[in-house]
Amino acid sequence: MPQPRYMSAALIIAAVTFSLAGSAPAPAQVTGSDVHSSQFAILAAGSRAARVAAITNVPSIGVVNLAFRTTPRFRDSSVPDVSEYRLSAEKNAAGVKRLQRALRANPVTRAALAERGIKISQVVGAQIGSRGALRLYILR
Repeated sequence: MPQPRYMSAALIIAAVTFSLAGSAPAPAQVTGSDVHSSQFAILAAGSRAARVAAITNVPSIGVVNLAFRTTPRFRDSSVPDVSEYRLSAEKNAAGVKRLQRALRANPVTRAALAERGIKISQVVGAQIGSRGALRLYILR
């Protein structure tokens, strides 16, 4: 049986998906399970700055874009509107700035974020894993 001379749509989509896998992480949208984590990450941004200085390796980075909007039909009512996240970041601006300065001052975190195309100025919160893995909450 001869092989077809064209690629199926599924094969093309799979090829594109795997070719993009090594590029910058795609920011995830906020889900109901992320709400408390994201709110706490913004509130604790200043205290997390001290831990950033101790990071010597960043094995992975996860990004949650707090400004990602869902369509109203699929909107999870437990997820706050982006304006609530912006207000929280403004109220905690001093802590957010400390976190951003710490990320910028540590050459390891600065390089890891730059390598993945993440702007430090957009980071409003972070969770730090025991081995230096970062989960960043950003507002664009």
